Amino acid sequence: MKKLFSLLIYFILVVKLVFTQSVYELPPVDTIGAVNGDNIRIRIMSEPGGLNPILLSDAYGDEICSYLFESLNSIDPETYEQLPSLAGLPEVSSDGLTYTYSLNHSALFSDGMPITGEDVIFTMKAIKNTFVNDAALRNYYENVDKAELVNGDPFIVKIVMKEPYYFAIYLNGDFFILPKHILDPHGLTDKYDWNELSDVKIAEKNPSIKKFADFLNSENISYDPQYIIGSGIYTLHLWDNSDSLVLKRNDNYWNKNIPAYLNKIIYKVIPDNNDALIAAKSSEIDMMYVNNPTDFFVNFENPEKFSLVKGNPFEPGFSYLAWNELNPIFADKKVRWALSYLVDRRAIIDKVSFGAAVPVQSFIFFKNSKLYNSELTEIQYNLEKAKSLLEEAGWKDSDGDGTLDKIIKGKKIDFKFTFLNNTNPVRKEILREIIESLKKAGIKADVQNIEWSVFLEKIKNHEFDATYGAWQMSISYVDPYIIWHSSQAIGEGSNYISFINQESDKLIEQYRVELDESKRIELIKQWQKLIYDEQPYTFLWSANSRYIINNRFKNVRWYSKSPSYKLNELWVPKEQQKLK
Repeated sequence: MKKLFSLLIYFILVVKLVFTQSVYELPPVDTIGAVNGDNIRIRIMSEPGGLNPILLSDAYGDEICSYLFESLNSIDPETYEQLPSLAGLPEVSSDGLTYTYSLNHSALFSDGMPITGEDVIFTMKAIKNTFVNDAALRNYYENVDKAELVNGDPFIVKIVMKEPYYFAIYLNGDFFILPKHILDPHGLTDKYDWNELSDVKIAEKNPSIKKFADFLNSENISYDPQYIIGSGIYTLHLWDNSDSLVLKRNDNYWNKNIPAYLNKIIYKVIPDNNDALIAAKSSEIDMMYVNNPTDFFVNFENPEKFSLVKGNPFEPGFSYLAWNELNPIFADKKVRWALSYLVDRRAIIDKVSFGAAVPVQSFIFFKNSKLYNSELTEIQYNLEKAKSLLEEAGWKDSDGDGTLDKIIKGKKIDFKFTFLNNTNPVRKEILREIIESLKKAGIKADVQNIEWSVFLEKIKNHEFDATYGAWQMSISYVDPYIIWHSSQAIGEGSNYISFINQESDKLIEQYRVELDESKRIELIKQWQKLIYDEQPYTFLWSANSRYIINNRFKNVRWYSKSPSYKLNELWVPKEQQKLK
């Protein structure tokens, strides 16, 4: 699926939202004279953690799967309108409970098998299987009661909801469709019904449910090309785990209206940033995201010297500091406000990001004028205000050692903690700036830099004090449930900071089912104000992205989505093609 949530290369969730206007000025389409041919080589820092669309856990896997698989509907990255894809747009019943999709009879998987309603039903059953390792994704479909064929027609399928859910019109058409004939050839999913999926105790009594989940969770399904079969415009050609992953154009692709000019998309694994920069300058790779702003704005100040061009679009998303409220030092919102006052956002933006970012105050993307609560004032750096709030919260330097302390549950606790970081060098620099600022208020903090997979595991298990995170957003809807609802603070939910707030839960629940647009907007603005007042995050900024790409590629258009590009739209004039 265009994974509704995905832990990105840093620590990200894919959350979707509607825009009222374009955020980035797109150049006109440039396809006059477009021809097939050539390849593109893209740098990635690490290989994806598998290509099972249901189990996706990183942005690289999410991006790659978008070329291999398709969903019932799609979103136009330029107009943000919902479009037909494997199926037409849904017919919605008057009670808002039934969504009926008519599948395109021409749609095929890459092995030539037709896509039918049985594949849609199978995929939904896989998502809702309580033993499949997709807890966060499954949360989005908790209101789905069942999916079934209409009058036995294999090309008409309906998804029935337990109760009205406003975002169902997007969600029900937004999961990648998997091939039942590849992943369930023996019909295990036919041996249990929808009622058995909704209750763990009932599910445990049917061995077929667990047996199928074990199969779907296995490494083979995520890494073996024989199982990675979709209907997308490219197919998985080669996966050398230590070096590269190659996609090959699907010459039998069913939808002739969608272009795919490049023969191959080659993802090159280059962990070291300096090695990647050298590869870009020497034309060993064609495209990369430049992690370090200094490299982008200074070292590539004149990219044409290396036959490169730069792209600096605004991708919807934001960075933040997360305070784990299981740690008692962060339990008081006065403390969290003090921490926010101690971060000089604008100074850091100027120093580290060369001014290419905007301070933000909310979970909602600030360009989304319809939903964003513009009444939230910017939190300016204020050392004295921070000190005053800390004192009100009972933090004082009682022993004169330069570090604040407080008696908590009968024990003197020093105000010191550790930021968990995933070795990202830019984040290291930003955290150094923040730690120096905290020190001025008597707070002692340090940074623990750990390998990416370990970082993810610790975050998921709430085993951290604080961390620097980023949420990336795409372009169809915003639902704060899996990040902010109290129920998501346990198990494999994405409320990693254990933010527990009944009023927040109530607003989120009302917002999700409210069908009146004006009331729904008011609810999400009230919720933003509550989050702002509580400061469970220190919201930092939304930053411009930083891409470089070889100048032989034409029709490069940076969309307001993440990632900003659509590789299938790129093409190279015949005389400039260099790779076969």
